[in-house]
Amino acid sequence: MKRAYKYKIKPTVKQQHQLLQAFGCARFIYNWGLDIKTKVWTNEHKSISYFELAKELTQLKQTEEYKWLKDVPNECLQQSLRCLDNAYTQFFKAKKGFPKFKSKKHSKDTAKYLAAVHFDFDNWKVKVPKCGWVKLCKNKTFDLSNSKIGTLTVNRDKCGDYWCTIVVEDNTPQKSKTKISEETSVGIDLGIKDYAILSDGTKYSNPKYYENNRLKLKVLQQKFARTQKGSNRHQVMRLKVARQYRKITNSRIDFLHKLSTDLIRKYDTICLENLNVEGMMKNHNLAMAIQSASWGEFVRQLKYKAEWEGKNIVFIGRFEPSSKTCSKCGYVKCDLKLSDREWVCPICGEHHDRDVNAAVNIKRFALNPQALVAIEDKANEVE
Repeated sequence: MKRAYKYKIKPTVKQQHQLLQAFGCARFIYNWGLDIKTKVWTNEHKSISYFELAKELTQLKQTEEYKWLKDVPNECLQQSLRCLDNAYTQFFKAKKGFPKFKSKKHSKDTAKYLAAVHFDFDNWKVKVPKCGWVKLCKNKTFDLSNSKIGTLTVNRDKCGDYWCTIVVEDNTPQKSKTKISEETSVGIDLGIKDYAILSDGTKYSNPKYYENNRLKLKVLQQKFARTQKGSNRHQVMRLKVARQYRKITNSRIDFLHKLSTDLIRKYDTICLENLNVEGMMKNHNLAMAIQSASWGEFVRQLKYKAEWEGKNIVFIGRFEPSSKTCSKCGYVKCDLKLSDREWVCPICGEHHDRDVNAAVNIKRFALNPQALVAIEDKANEVE
């Protein structure tokens, strides 16, 4: 089973220059490959593959003008071309958007390595090609004797700190999926005021890290806007703004990890609604709150943690009337508005909390035997 581990690294000044050179070369090759792909398609209506680009890269490195590309590991440049090829594939198959050229100012500084990567947890060091042994900050370890080391990704964030992420195959067998039963299942309705509302009535409040730090962030941005470009104060204020953004992001990610882990440990089957977040973001009154909630990241964490623990994730259709349907008698209140947080069923007289009622219906729709047929990883049986 594949797992990823992230560590903060502390390279020396010389190693920082070497890493920055690798970041720049990887960005240059990405733009170079994108330019070739675009011109070939425009002029000849043909698609050029990764292998053809890799051959041209070898010839490019032999020229006198671009001999500086030899100063970085070749695999670092090849991985940049693979990322480009993957971006093209996503554009044509998943309709994600056409690849864009990476700018030196706004793009993320990153480089990927495959070979000659070694870890030493006794001395807390990692060996990066062309850079040598780099100091690691202490964090969670993995078994080096029983693990196959995969891709090492090194990047620099906006605060100027360096990080590395390693993908490891730990050779542990994947757990079999648990049986789906109503007793060990839960429906979850994601919201803004309360982040997650469970079908048993439990509510997890939304910490709203961005909204609570918005005023402080605004003050820092105003001070940054008044600085002169190129001055020391401009750089100092830029770092303060970046660190404030990083603090908000880290707080949000920590909350999502704790919540997703708690739910995976408590329940064997988690039922969710397949939300169209991109479409919901078009509502400018709710866009900021929806983006701050990071529902997509929360669902992503639930998915891979469920794979680790052998749990089930079941989705219902986004057009199912989960909020408008009475969970007791099945009546559908078609005129229910978004502002109606509570409502009474005119048929059975049941009083509903809109979010709890939606969570109960999500669980009921998901555990319907007909709905379970559409699960990609089909459960063995339904009790």
